[in-house]
Amino acid sequence: MVRDLFMFAGLNERSQIVWFKIIYSKEPGSLSSIINFLEKENAFIMFGHLDNITQKTGEYSVFIELDKNIDPEDFARKIKELDVVSEVEYGISKYRMIYSADFPLNVVGVRGVAARALTIVDIIKTLNQNVPHAEGLLTMSGLKGGIHSAKYFKSILNLNDSNFADVLAELYRAVGWGILEIECDPKTYQGKIIVKDSFIADVYGGSDQPVCAFMSGYFAGYLTDYFGKNISVREVSCKATGKNVCEHIISPAPSGGTGQEYQLRGETR
Repeated sequence: MVRDLFMFAGLNERSQIVWFKIIYSKEPGSLSSIINFLEKENAFIMFGHLDNITQKTGEYSVFIELDKNIDPEDFARKIKELDVVSEVEYGISKYRMIYSADFPLNVVGVRGVAARALTIVDIIKTLNQNVPHAEGLLTMSGLKGGIHSAKYFKSILNLNDSNFADVLAELYRAVGWGILEIECDPKTYQGKIIVKDSFIADVYGGSDQPVCAFMSGYFAGYLTDYFGKNISVREVSCKATGKNVCEHIISPAPSGGTGQEYQLRGETR
């Protein structure tokens, strides 16, 4: 996930933003010694995250505001001199824009990018205005993404009936797509998903029809792969049409065709 992604607004000519990726030995008090060193050096920690790489080593990625007169390379060397530290990488966010301690970004097991919601919505609008059956194509695109996410989570987690909904909700919040409330019976494959603050609906503007077909497809793909049964998801209420939230209905896909064929025919409304 993009845990090490951040944005620093504004420019302070007296300071610089520097990120450090620190590999350290997981001994008692090791992380405390790193943090104590940073505080002693008057390094203002703006954002950081931990990643336990192995049982013996950990990774501490941290964004720090330093005085502009401090040499980041020299500062990195001092960090590496700590007994508990084995490796240090660093980089400078010169203009305080989005920066990451890892490149390329990794989101749900594959390369990810940071994009403005408006950019994605412009693509959706262009398809809706110029491509026949655009809704079905958007649903299919979402379907593939949802399938991939479920496969990835099953490979790293014990995905089960008690957590499959929570995992999906946490993913949506983490990548900024929306806040989910999910009700889905794993026995009947029926339920609904409420999306608050959908990035598509919020940015799309007013519309006579629901506009979150991509999300419907994503939900369908995720649930289809998890349940091992073709699942249909259709948006019945959308914030873009003036509603307070977006609502997607979950149900088993009709028999007589594959889930993808059903979605592509545009029968999700």
